[in-house]
Amino acid sequence: MDFENPKITSRRKLLQVGGTLTAGALLPNLSFGSVHVQGSDTIQVAIVGCGGRGGGAVYNALSTKSGPVKLVAMADVFEDRLNGCYKNLAKSFTDKAQLDVPKDRQFIGFDAFKKAMDCLRPGDVVILTTPPAFRWVHFQYAIQKKLNVFMEKPVTTDGPTSVKMLKLAEEATKANLKVGVGLMSRHHIPLQELHERVNKGELGEIMMMRGYRMHGPAASFEST
Repeated sequence: MDFENPKITSRRKLLQVGGTLTAGALLPNLSFGSVHVQGSDTIQVAIVGCGGRGGGAVYNALSTKSGPVKLVAMADVFEDRLNGCYKNLAKSFTDKAQLDVPKDRQFIGFDAFKKAMDCLRPGDVVILTTPPAFRWVHFQYAIQKKLNVFMEKPVTTDGPTSVKMLKLAEEATKANLKVGVGLMSRHHIPLQELHERVNKGELGEIMMMRGYRMHGPAASFEST
C-alpha cells in the first residue's frame, strides 16, 4: 500500500493557506497553548481510517515545518490496513517524537474510533478518512471530545445524513473548533480566480458549462 505522491500540488500540501481550511492549513494555523496540559505546544494527531488517503494525510501532517506534530493513535476496522499504514509511515518517520503509536494505541474494530480519539486532548486533531457512511458518527464524537477535525470528501452520500452533518458543523462552530474538508478544487487558487471572474461577467453570458476531472492513474480509463 503506497501513499499518494506527496509532491503533487493539491490539498495535500501542508502549508497551503487560503480563506478556507485544508489538511495542510489546519495544523499550522491552530493555537493550542491555552488548551494543552503542561503548556505543551505539540499537536497530537489521531487517524481514523488507515487506507491510502488516510496514510497520505498523516504523512502530510507529520511533514509540516510549522510546529511539533506527532501521531499518537490509529484506528481502523481492518487490522491489515492499519498495519500496512503504520509500516509505510515508519519508513518515512523514524523519530518516535513524531510517530508515537505503540501497539496499545493501535485500535481495531467499529469502536476503534472512540478509543483513538480518547487518546487526544481537547484542541488536538483527528483525521477522519473512513468511508462516508461513518463520517457523521465520528464527527459527532470528535465534537464531544473538543477535537479539531480534518475529514476527507465525500462527507455524506444522502440527504438525511447531510442534514446531520450541517447541524454538527454548527455545533463545531459554536465550540470554536476548526474543521477542514479535503475539497481540493475549493482551495485551488487558479480555480478560485476563475470563479471570481465568471461571477464578474468577464466571460459574458454563459450558455453552457462543463467540468472535467483531470486525474492520475488511480482513476484512469486506461487498462493496465
